[in-house]
Amino acid sequence: MAAEPVKSRWADLGLRVATGLVLFVGIVLLIMLAPLAALAGLVALVAMLGMGELLRMTTAGRWGLAEFAALGLAAALPLCALLGGAGLAAGLLVALLASSIAAVLAGDDLDLAWDKMTRRFWDVAYCGGLLACVLPLAALPGGRVLVIFCIISVAAADVGAYFAGHQFGRRKLAPRISPGKTIEGLIGGALLSFAVGGAFAALWLADTIWWLGGLVGLVLGLVSVGGDLLESSLKRQAGVKDSSGLLPGHGGVLDRIDGHVTAFPLFLLIRVIWW
Repeated sequence: MAAEPVKSRWADLGLRVATGLVLFVGIVLLIMLAPLAALAGLVALVAMLGMGELLRMTTAGRWGLAEFAALGLAAALPLCALLGGAGLAAGLLVALLASSIAAVLAGDDLDLAWDKMTRRFWDVAYCGGLLACVLPLAALPGGRVLVIFCIISVAAADVGAYFAGHQFGRRKLAPRISPGKTIEGLIGGALLSFAVGGAFAALWLADTIWWLGGLVGLVLGLVSVGGDLLESSLKRQAGVKDSSGLLPGHGGVLDRIDGHVTAFPLFLLIRVIWW
């Protein structure tokens, strides 16, 4: 009787790996070859899909002016980021004003309207603003390689945590939020992020010593776990397992980018300060 769950687990893992490889190869090709404007369009599409999933989780299907405005604003922020950090900052301020006006015009009680405004602006900043940091990073000299470095570091944390958690996991990391995550998994993910970051720096970052690349990879991997837990708390509040079923073996768009939305802004800051 125990063979069936094991077989099912390996089938789920195979589907997850297959989907992940297709996504990874496609994203790397787009990052390296697509014009910056096309890359911004892709990020805008991902932000809009993620916002749609988040709204479906938090509104129980009740969409109004504030929700449709949030959907458009999330997609607009990556396009604003084409103008650089100043464009993104200005876009966030406009998003705050637009979210406020849309919430007030919705006709709800004022207390409810301002509560909705706060939630919708946070949604926009989370799905669109954080992810938009990819664009200023990609626009820097050698920035496209750095975008891939960040993606791989976060992926390494995810892979390392998955296998270390299944093999050695005993102590729960955050049982109230994500019961499947363990401290042993966190350590395994951090170690693999360090190894992958160091190897990437040695091979493709000529201006970075390998152990510094490993350290940055380690930091990005750990920060991505925070993003994962943040999205897990949103799903737990909504009572759902996945944000959607769009990506076989991975769930939804938010399930796939939850760690990246926290890693990209930090890596952009590290890049600007360090290099």
